[in-house]
Amino acid sequence: MTLATLNVIQDDLALLLGNLTNVTVRASAYSEPESLDILVSMTVVYAVIFVSGLLGNASTCVVIARNRSMHTATNFYLFSLAVSDLLLLICGLPLELHRLWNPVTFPFGEIACIGLGLASETSTNATVLTITAFTVERYIAICHPFMSHTMSKLSRAVRFIIGIWIFAICMAFPQAMQFGIVALPGHDESACTVKGHGVHQVFVISSFVFFVVPMSVISVLYAQIGLKLRHSSVLHPVKKLSVESGRGARSYRSGASQRRVIRMLVAVALSFFVCWAPFHVQRLLAIYGKNLDHPSDTFVLVYVVLNYISGILYFLSTAINPILYNIMSNKFREAFKV
Repeated sequence: MTLATLNVIQDDLALLLGNLTNVTVRASAYSEPESLDILVSMTVVYAVIFVSGLLGNASTCVVIARNRSMHTATNFYLFSLAVSDLLLLICGLPLELHRLWNPVTFPFGEIACIGLGLASETSTNATVLTITAFTVERYIAICHPFMSHTMSKLSRAVRFIIGIWIFAICMAFPQAMQFGIVALPGHDESACTVKGHGVHQVFVISSFVFFVVPMSVISVLYAQIGLKLRHSSVLHPVKKLSVESGRGARSYRSGASQRRVIRMLVAVALSFFVCWAPFHVQRLLAIYGKNLDHPSDTFVLVYVVLNYISGILYFLSTAINPILYNIMSNKFREAFKV
C-alpha cells in the first residue's frame, strides 16, 4: 500500500470506518485500487476458503443426517453450526470478493443490502448461540449426569436449536435495519453500509451480548468440565484392571469417548474465539474511529491491517470446523470417508 493511498484513507476515515462496521456491508472508501499482489493473494485465499467451506460443511450435514449412529444432541448442534457457516459463507464471501475488486460499487438494491445484512447477522448470532448451547449440554452431561437424562434428549435439542434460530433472527433485525444504500462523497457510486448517526451503539451491544458474554460463559463451563474430568474415576484415562473386566472396559470406553468429544468441542470454541476476536476488535475500532476528528497514521495503519486479518479469519471460521472434526473424531473421520 502506497503512502498516497494511506493518506486518502486517512482523509476519508470517517466514511471508511462507517462502511466497515459489518463484513456484509464493508464498502471501502479507497479512491485508488489496492496493490495487485494484495488483491490476487486475497482472492486466492478467499477462493480456497469458499470451496473448502462449502464442501466441508455440506459433508458435515450429510454425514450427520445419513448416519443414525450420529444422531446425538451434540451432533445436532454441530449440524446447526454447519448450516450457519454455510449461510454466512454463501451470503458473505462472494460479495466480499466483489468489494475487493470494486470497492465503491454494490451490485444490488437496498432490499438486498438489508437482506444480506440480516442473513449475516443471523448466522453470526446462531453460530455463537449454538456453540454456547452445546457447551451447556456437555456441562450438564458431565457435571450433572442425572439431569442430562432429560436435558440431552434429541427432541429437546431440536427444540433448543429451533429456538436459537428464531432468537438469532429476532436479534439480527435491529442491526439489519441500520443498513442501506448510501452515496459515497466524492464518488459517483453508492455503497451498502450503515446509515444515519448514533446507530453504532447497536453494534457495541451486539459485540458484548454475542461475543464477550458467551465466550465468558463458555470459558467458565469448560473450566468446570475440566475440573470434573480431572477428578472423575470414570473418565480417568487409566483403565482399571479387574475381574469385572466387562463393566470396567465399558466404563473406560465411555470415558475415553467423552474426553475425545470434549477435546473436539473445546477446539471448536477456541477456533471461534481466535477467528472472531479480530472482527469484534475491528468493529469497535470502527466505532471509536468514527468519533475521531483527526485519526493518527498509526490508527489508520493498524485498522487497515486488522481489516485484512479479520476478513480472512472471519470467513476461515466457516471452513475450519469440518477440518477439526476429521482431525479429532474417529467417528466423523470414518463417516467422511464413506
